[in-house]
Amino acid sequence: MIFTSKRRSPSGLAQPTLLAPPFCEDDITPTDSAAGAGDEAGELIAASVTARWLVLTTDINRRFARALLPEPLIVPERPRIAVWIVDPLSTDSNDVEDPFGRLFAGLSCSCLHPGSREGSAYTSDILAGTPIEDQAGQDIFRLPSIPQAQLELVNGVGGMGFAIAPADGGGRGIVGTVDLADCGSQRTQLTPDWLAHQSWNEQLILRNAAASGADTADTGELVHTRWKVTRLSPIVSGSAVIECAEFGPHAYEMTPSARPLDARYGFARVAIVGGEPGR
Repeated sequence: MIFTSKRRSPSGLAQPTLLAPPFCEDDITPTDSAAGAGDEAGELIAASVTARWLVLTTDINRRFARALLPEPLIVPERPRIAVWIVDPLSTDSNDVEDPFGRLFAGLSCSCLHPGSREGSAYTSDILAGTPIEDQAGQDIFRLPSIPQAQLELVNGVGGMGFAIAPADGGGRGIVGTVDLADCGSQRTQLTPDWLAHQSWNEQLILRNAAASGADTADTGELVHTRWKVTRLSPIVSGSAVIECAEFGPHAYEMTPSARPLDARYGFARVAIVGGEPGR
């Protein structure tokens, strides 16, 4: 895997570099005047938000399987991103009969204040998906405990500033916000407002099914997810530079008898330069 990284220079942040398939290129849009970040008057501070994501889709049998995030990505001068295991059922389960037509995203995000090396203002792992109940009546997609943070659920589901629609193209989106309750003297809200767009490549999965001898009448659609930044309201205000890379698709071998699960994964980083709100 390769990705590009632009380091901050004395003249300000460099222009964003996009490494993504052609259909994503027009949908990654930086916020106001990213190129002029170094021209702002006054003393500037910087905060960075680094996220890595994995979006799963149904396989050709319309079943979900356990998937692991890729190994941690080392982003220069940024905290290491922890591995999140997207495992809806249990650690020894390789497949899940339900749900059908739903997406799940494993996200690990870290926000680092200027001058902070040991700790960060916000470090959390969040699981986004449409909650369902297992046979025991428990929510198998319950959100993990997030220290020093409060997670606000919207429409009964959670996430961090991004929206994902179900794989069938209908239903509710998945949106959420995170309030930092114990960060300094005032409550701070971090809402990057990521938006995930979906497109389908049905022919690809039909070819895979035909090659494996499967019944193509029961094949699902391979969902390709792409990121688009719609708005930024982070802990600092000002111009932003957005770097995004996408790697995939990747075939995950789950069990000897199961077909590979296709997924797309990558990372997106937002570096915000400006003054703190109210200063």
